[in-house]
Amino acid sequence: MTAPSRRSDNSARAQTSLPALGIALVLLTVVTGLGVAMADTAIAGADRAPDERRVAAAIADRLVAADGPLAARSNVLNKSRVDGFDRSALKRSAPPASEYAVSVELADEEIASSGTVHSGTRISRLVVVESLETRTLTPDLATTAAVTLPRRSAQATVTIDPPAGTTVWTVRANDRVVLHNRSGLNGSYEIPLVPYETTELRFQRAGRLEPGNVTIGYDAPRSTKETLVVTVDA
Repeated sequence: MTAPSRRSDNSARAQTSLPALGIALVLLTVVTGLGVAMADTAIAGADRAPDERRVAAAIADRLVAADGPLAARSNVLNKSRVDGFDRSALKRSAPPASEYAVSVELADEEIASSGTVHSGTRISRLVVVESLETRTLTPDLATTAAVTLPRRSAQATVTIDPPAGTTVWTVRANDRVVLHNRSGLNGSYEIPLVPYETTELRFQRAGRLEPGNVTIGYDAPRSTKETLVVTVDA
């Protein structure tokens, strides 16, 4: 009587273990699948990251180069060029932007993109953004012999309106003669400046000049340090 009871118990335990074994197999299958998927994702990400970094670095270097679409000179961006930069300009200056989703940000603000960037690889460059402000001087040439303009101005507009009995025939910028007319200068004149040095303007004349007889307009650069960020999402 005892032996049949043991067989019955063993059969019951075996039947009870079958659902648990099935669940364990299902869990093992799920875990294995997740592991394979995660491994595939990691491998794909590892393969993609170097390509994204290479493309992002190449675009960033192009944008800050001296002959780049944004630069006034190496690592110095022209504000007016930045304001005019858009998707088309990005694709023209950086051909990889036609194949990848690329975003260009300056001072945490996107200025151009060629697609929607979800994550990707970011490359940063420290830059100086330079804008020009027009300033006007009305020197009192009755009390001073010269007018000094600051560095980094490439051009000035000199307007000469002498009073009756006064003749201005020469204007010098440092040691250079930039305007000369022996019969007299009268009107507005564009004169080139050397941007890497201060410029002293001197007026050779006969007679007296009052405030307002000469006005000088020039572009004064204003610079700010910013971060340019290029993000590429393959």
